[in-house]
Amino acid sequence: MGFAHSIIGNEVIGYWYKELPNGCKLCMKGSKIVIFVTGVCGIDCYYCPISRERRLFGAFYVDEEKVDNATTILDEASIVRAEGASITGGEPMQRYDLVVNIIHLLKDAFGQKFHIHLYTSGFGATRNAIKYLDKIGLDEIRFHIVSESVWKLVEYSVKETSMDVGIEIPVIPGEEDNVWETILKANSIGVKFVNLNEMEVSETNVERVLFRGFKIRENGRSVVGSAETAKNILIRAQQHGINTSIHFCTVQFKDFVQQRARTIRKARTCMNVGDEVTEDGMIIREGVEMEPRLSLCAPIIRKSLFA
Repeated sequence: MGFAHSIIGNEVIGYWYKELPNGCKLCMKGSKIVIFVTGVCGIDCYYCPISRERRLFGAFYVDEEKVDNATTILDEASIVRAEGASITGGEPMQRYDLVVNIIHLLKDAFGQKFHIHLYTSGFGATRNAIKYLDKIGLDEIRFHIVSESVWKLVEYSVKETSMDVGIEIPVIPGEEDNVWETILKANSIGVKFVNLNEMEVSETNVERVLFRGFKIRENGRSVVGSAETAKNILIRAQQHGINTSIHFCTVQFKDFVQQRARTIRKARTCMNVGDEVTEDGMIIREGVEMEPRLSLCAPIIRKSLFA
């Protein structure tokens, strides 16, 4: 028996059923910057992989670089030649003022076609807050379901905003039925997509992950069984003809493919005549290997703007 929609992808970039979210398409190209607005969350999920350095209220990063003001984001976006941005945390709704300022800043600088998505657990969010983000140009909102109450915000966003509404959750081995129930509920509400993230391991969550009996894969970065569970979900979605798109994102893709593609874009922007760019995105200048960081590249961008 044939199916109307096939499952696409591979072990590196992940798999998806039906159409990828627009935000994910840009991530695959390396043309989306990641803006981390605060480490404060208020939920304390045991599987949270965020580093210790980022678990602070004032933690503010764009991609891999720590920044101290929002305008620096424009430098990074210009260097990457970004087509969009992801706003994340922690919980971005705990820095709602900063999120609003960033959306205004990016849309004013790069136009309405510049795609922005936001990741939230809904902690601290209200319907009015979500509606205003829609009004000022947020294109896509992704909810991490941590309680039943979050579903009310999901349903409101689907019905009352123009944004693409998605759900993004980690795939925990042994909880396939729970994930499937999330898929079915999302599908019934009219959620556009569900992103399934491979369960990640880091220095900040490894003890709690091991304490719960999970095993770590040989790569040292993900949990055994997470990818297999996600694939089972994709097959079930295909067999049931689910309308909601399903995307499984691997740790390898996030750590290496996406970041490397973005770094290569940065390197090519700030290289000089005679420079070379390595396959990892490093600049070789007069025999010296340099990372394309803001301190190296921002002056070049600013000089070209005012030349």
